[in-house]
Amino acid sequence: MAYASLLSLNQTLDQILHPHDQTEQQHIIRSLHEQVSFLLSFLDVSSPQNSDKLIGLEGRIRDAAYEAEDIIESSMSNQIVSESRSHEYRTESHRSNRIVFEWDQKFERLQKIIQELNSISDDVVKMRERNEIQVLLPSNSLPAASSKSRSTKKSAMVGLNEDLMNIKFLLASPHSQLVVVSILGRGGIGKTTLAKIIYNDSLIANHFDVRAWVVVSQEYPEQEVLKRLLNSLRGLNHESGEESIEKLAENVSKILEDKRYLIVMDDVWDIEQMNRVKSLFPDNNNGSRIILTTRISEVAKRAMYLYEMLHRHYIDCRNLLHEMVFGEEDCPPELKILGNIIARQCRGLPLPLVLIGGLLYKSERTVDYWKHVSRNIGPVITGRNYDIPAYTSFIYNQLPHHLRACLLYMGVLPEDYEIRRSKLTKLWVANRFIKPDRSKSLEEVAEEYLTDLVDRNLILVCQWSYSGEIKTCSIHDILRDFCLIVGVSRFRTYQTLPFITETRNMKYM
Repeated sequence: MAYASLLSLNQTLDQILHPHDQTEQQHIIRSLHEQVSFLLSFLDVSSPQNSDKLIGLEGRIRDAAYEAEDIIESSMSNQIVSESRSHEYRTESHRSNRIVFEWDQKFERLQKIIQELNSISDDVVKMRERNEIQVLLPSNSLPAASSKSRSTKKSAMVGLNEDLMNIKFLLASPHSQLVVVSILGRGGIGKTTLAKIIYNDSLIANHFDVRAWVVVSQEYPEQEVLKRLLNSLRGLNHESGEESIEKLAENVSKILEDKRYLIVMDDVWDIEQMNRVKSLFPDNNNGSRIILTTRISEVAKRAMYLYEMLHRHYIDCRNLLHEMVFGEEDCPPELKILGNIIARQCRGLPLPLVLIGGLLYKSERTVDYWKHVSRNIGPVITGRNYDIPAYTSFIYNQLPHHLRACLLYMGVLPEDYEIRRSKLTKLWVANRFIKPDRSKSLEEVAEEYLTDLVDRNLILVCQWSYSGEIKTCSIHDILRDFCLIVGVSRFRTYQTLPFITETRNMKYM
């Protein structure tokens, strides 16, 4: 990540920069700081439409910034170690000469990096002169985030009314025995969204004595699934102590005994795992129900009722796109035809449609930009099997540079993991993804970044606090896969691996 690497280097340089120090070392530090500041400013204002032109430059910037920070941090570490072990040296001059020798060697390497950054800056200037790079104008104004959050809730229902009524009919069927209803569909078709709407429906909630939601997915072992199921039944938002599978299963059965319950098993992949978990649910002959969502037809066929979600109708897609981008406002006449084309290009797939809606909501409402979007999503979505990596890559490349590292960092979360807002923003700050603002704390800026990504539908809000703030959030599986692949290739190892280990041991929040 070019921007994140520059931002991290800039913060390191700020710590060791002394404006009134006229030594050669400080002169080199100031030169490096100037180059970094220039390139940060350039990336801040570069238009997302430049993504193809910037790929080569970003790779050079990232590599140079990482190398520079490694040199500086290594030198600082060596100096600290040398000073703390002063008793090992016979004289003060011996210790001092050793440190200067190390710094001299490393500053020669820093001078070469400065030359590389100078060369990159020259290339940037030349590309601007040839109009190969477009710049975002300060006059661009985007809609307020509050209107977006209101429209998103309405948008979730567009095109789902028929699906909703069919599933609710199956849940309320007169069968007294335990009934399993499966919702089948490809990734991004809206299975989980539909299940959540049903699960939170007031009539459904009042019909059952107890409800529970558990994500199964490919990654969670049986013990983890049982823990989450038990927490949901108990109304807890954190993991309890370590218990055996047998003890967890016994506790689940006790809670469900003699109760009419609704259990949602989301994202089921394995028939055997589904059968093991399902065997825990007693058939009380009182109208209890299980909903499972899955992409696997063989899993779905094991249910008593199978409901397959198909692509949404073009009219629903058009209405959904309009709702997300404009809310209750009218679409400008010059964008109507392009909007209809983009809606059709999404082929009735809710996830591409929702992400495109978030992109258009936060971007320039101009004919040129909407044409740019249509040209790029057309080839990767309208095919028989749409190209997920190419499609998600386009969405990612349209992000402002300051948001890219924050999004990619979501890839190190376990699949379907909910993380607290406060935890996520602190991790972004700790990894130096947040650009300092003199009028705000780093945590406040991180909150703004999170809100922006939520407005773009790239990060999902799982729970809201009573005051209307984000409480926990997560990321869609398809986006997570993209972030994991791209993030591992673009972040330095030390930034990712410790967090992967940490999240595996983090309590469910």
